[in-house]
Amino acid sequence: MYATRVNLHLSLVSRILKISLFMPRQKIYCYVDESGQDTSAQTSRTQIFVVAVTVVDKERDELERLCEQYEAISKKGKFKWGKANRIARHRYLKLVFADDRFKKALRYVVFGDVKKQFDVTTIKAIARAVLWDKPKFPYAVLVYVDGLSRDKRHSYSAGLRDLGVSLYQIRGVARDESSPLTRLADALAGFVRDAETGESEAQILLELAKRDGEVVEV
Repeated sequence: MYATRVNLHLSLVSRILKISLFMPRQKIYCYVDESGQDTSAQTSRTQIFVVAVTVVDKERDELERLCEQYEAISKKGKFKWGKANRIARHRYLKLVFADDRFKKALRYVVFGDVKKQFDVTTIKAIARAVLWDKPKFPYAVLVYVDGLSRDKRHSYSAGLRDLGVSLYQIRGVARDESSPLTRLADALAGFVRDAETGESEAQILLELAKRDGEVVEV
């Protein structure tokens, strides 16, 4: 009788394990950009390094379309933060922050002097952004890093896995291949840097976005 119960228990455990192994993993997409690398070369300036991560899942296509709409409406276009018109780029982020479909998707980390260890720091920031709201079900993360060279992908993959991220793949994004969500990460990184370095309008807007849960510092 006891042996029968043990066998039934083992059979049940085996079935559960098989189901979990073949259960489709939830796909998560991360779009990553940084700002502040230039401050490390100027000892007279306050050193700051911002890593912004746009984290989305099954709504990715919808959010990409929305980003493109807001780029057009705001007149920001596809320009990176540093080259976009100041009024247009703030208008763009205000449109994004006002849309609850982006809620908690915009995450960032601010570092001080990182001793020029930009890649190691970016890996840590990506892990913090993903694990801040870790899915309860099996998941796999596809990470897009702006400007990441092919020879660095292995170290990024290994670093993220070491930090507990269930990684599917990591890709670099060339300048002429940027997607709307990569441009959103670029805008967030530049915007947070502006706020952290004393731009009053950016500071006010960032505090409001954080209060409303549109932007999360992880």
